[in-house]
Amino acid sequence: MWRKQEGARTGLTELPKTNATSQQAIAKTSVQMNRELYESLQRGALHEASVLENARAAGTLAAKKTSSVLPYCHFKPLTAVAISFDWKVGSGVWELLIEAEVKARHSTTVDSEALMAATVTALAVFDSCKSISQSIVLGPCYLSRKRT
Repeated sequence: MWRKQEGARTGLTELPKTNATSQQAIAKTSVQMNRELYESLQRGALHEASVLENARAAGTLAAKKTSSVLPYCHFKPLTAVAISFDWKVGSGVWELLIEAEVKARHSTTVDSEALMAATVTALAVFDSCKSISQSIVLGPCYLSRKRT
């Protein structure tokens, strides 16, 4: 499917005829919250393990389905998706740090898959916690590392 844009043809580009190589990308984002929500998560009032494990599952699925959401992104069989969490707490800051690492053997990069995984992981945390707090802030989301 092609669409015209200012006289140019755009669409899904043909993959290069090169061999597949090892691809890796790491994306990072965060979920900033108020003290009440942070303490609820720490006490297990929201079943923190469930919130974070559900978010990890959502991020992993998002990485695998990136080409279904982004119309000009090629499907890639991923070899690994790892999502990790850490807390940054202090001086009035309660922030969940999220890192998503994606790997594949393919001829194109996996940066979109890593960014998708990090973003959807943060969104899943928001979705699980929005009834407790209306002051949740997501992001920024950025590509931390890319290796081809």
